[in-house]
Amino acid sequence: MSPMPLNMTLSPLQLGALFDILVHHETYSEVESFKDPEAIEYYGYPFDSSIRNEKAGEAGLSSSPLLQLLLTRLVLPIPGIRDLPPEFWTDKFRHIMRRFGEVELSESYDKGTLGSRKRLASAASAIHECITRGLLSGVPDDRLPDLHGKYDLQAADDLSRAWNDVVQHLVYGNLIDELFDQFMKTTNLEDHSPAVEAAVDHAIIYVATFLHHLFVLSAEGPYLLKLLDNVHSLVPYSVIAQTLRIGNAGTMINAMVRLFLAKVSVGALSNWLGLTQNAADGMSLLQRIISLVLEWDTGDFRKAIERIERSKERPSELHLAAIKEHLQSCRELHESVRESSKKDGKSIIIAILESKNKTSTESLTETQHTQCLEYYSAQLAIRDREKITEVLCRQCPDLTTSVIKDGVSVFEPMIRTIHKNVDLRKHVGSVQSFLTDLIETSKPKKQDAGQKQSTAVPPAVEDYVALLKRNVRLAYEYLHDFADGCQELRTMWLDWAKKSLMVFRRNSGIDNDISRVERRHNDAFGADLDVQLQKLFDNVPEERRSSIQEAIDAHAEYLSTLKKISNTRTQNIIIGVQDRDKKVGGSMSGPGVYITRWHRLLDDTIVTPSTPNGTPRKGKDVKGLKALGKTDAIARSDAWDSDVLTRREEHAQPDPPDVSIVIDALGPQFRSLVASISMRGLHQK
Repeated sequence: MSPMPLNMTLSPLQLGALFDILVHHETYSEVESFKDPEAIEYYGYPFDSSIRNEKAGEAGLSSSPLLQLLLTRLVLPIPGIRDLPPEFWTDKFRHIMRRFGEVELSESYDKGTLGSRKRLASAASAIHECITRGLLSGVPDDRLPDLHGKYDLQAADDLSRAWNDVVQHLVYGNLIDELFDQFMKTTNLEDHSPAVEAAVDHAIIYVATFLHHLFVLSAEGPYLLKLLDNVHSLVPYSVIAQTLRIGNAGTMINAMVRLFLAKVSVGALSNWLGLTQNAADGMSLLQRIISLVLEWDTGDFRKAIERIERSKERPSELHLAAIKEHLQSCRELHESVRESSKKDGKSIIIAILESKNKTSTESLTETQHTQCLEYYSAQLAIRDREKITEVLCRQCPDLTTSVIKDGVSVFEPMIRTIHKNVDLRKHVGSVQSFLTDLIETSKPKKQDAGQKQSTAVPPAVEDYVALLKRNVRLAYEYLHDFADGCQELRTMWLDWAKKSLMVFRRNSGIDNDISRVERRHNDAFGADLDVQLQKLFDNVPEERRSSIQEAIDAHAEYLSTLKKISNTRTQNIIIGVQDRDKKVGGSMSGPGVYITRWHRLLDDTIVTPSTPNGTPRKGKDVKGLKALGKTDAIARSDAWDSDVLTRREEHAQPDPPDVSIVIDALGPQFRSLVASISMRGLHQK
């Protein structure tokens, strides 16, 4: 008699872990897919108004359903954006995205490092993942807590509880109306209730942690800071402020558009006269700022290349010429060489040289191989910046300028109202002041004069907490001026906020205030989604379910550990902020499971071997290294070692379990499920 099959019904904890695994994988898979220029063609609505997508497997289903879900449920309904004409998405924005895919920006594997694009894309993916989980699962419909209860601002548990309580009231209560009313009365949001005050502190710590990871723990931090500083120095704040003094709103808007978007060149004049069509018409001030910043970078990389070419032990001209030739090759050859490197256990340089001449690697020394890696990385960096400039600043027709003009056009009625009722000059000065403070905060600190040696100390999370607390009032002041002076716009944005928050409600069957249209957007969320996940699991062959369940259990335990670590770090930062005036230094790690997920995306990135032969490295092996030619805005002697900080952070985190078996078994089915959810209601848009 055969044994009875085991009960494989997943518990709520297991379903939550399964959901986390699948959303995490699907989100970044969709982000990565846009390296292919065809990805945007299979996105669906709004980039394809016919909502036809054969590649997705079913008519109308998006190949990027989570991105589509976020865009259609939260972004497209935003006042102003909802008024953009269909051709803005189907023609202009879609073609810009396609152009970025066509120019084939470099891969981390080839460069041997994790570049700024990789870090920012993975960070955006981690944040997007958090929002999407909320859209799909919804906020639990529990009894509304008392926001005027007791919350200890010095206790991490209370800050977290306050955040959850505020979210509960935003989604199911009337808190969003009360907050808008609060800004009409005062510039102090925290006066609303103890829960809101604690929730603001909670949010500040999380945002500070993100900024700290971006500018301090990341090896690209000083480079990103340099880019920010360069752009900040080029923005004509004083001219903007003078332009905003113009009393007539229409004249002011036209002057601002001319300042940033007008072009003066022979091509622009001949196009205007009708003598030519789509001739190169130069750059606007905005495009000039973009191109100048990228050109400064290019100069640094060219210097790095020149140092290699002048080196006594440099690679031969044959080797360098082969690398240059490979750079100009087609996408198919690049991918073929990259796959050969991975498959055969050899570096990308060896794969490139052997693709040109099998015997060319025989004379290559270890030192020359390292120089070739650096040379190729620097050449790729130059090519990336030239291609980005080409897409954004030198394409005909100039879609970048056209997209911005469309944006200004739909927001013009709002701009007129705000210009009439709010002193924008003060708030432009606030933006300038905040960016200046951010740049200064991100620079290294010096130890006390009493120390024998004065060494650079990296900014701590507490420094960014202090930065945000110093400047949060600037945002409050603008929101107060807006809410108090622009009643019509206030009502419009309040309506959007309330409808957006309703999307996060679970379909409990008792939400009588939600219309049938709003219900349709989330009728597969919450408990219904658990049912769908259980069905996906039940469809897996019985002999694989035990292994999948073990991986799910391991992931659930991993998430629990991360949450405990996050809570401990929050408490450490709270204590550190209290003692901020007494010492230099502080916490080098902050809270947030999403931060850990961000770094795991980086850690799992495949990178070329550093030696001629060997297995590919992982992102965690090179996460603390900068690409050759990326110079710091801070002198090298004053900079901190981001690699040491990164290693220290890694040792404090548990290793994630291997959940590839879950992804392989359920990933495609989950994408189809989400695509069907995302598709609902789009035919009416």
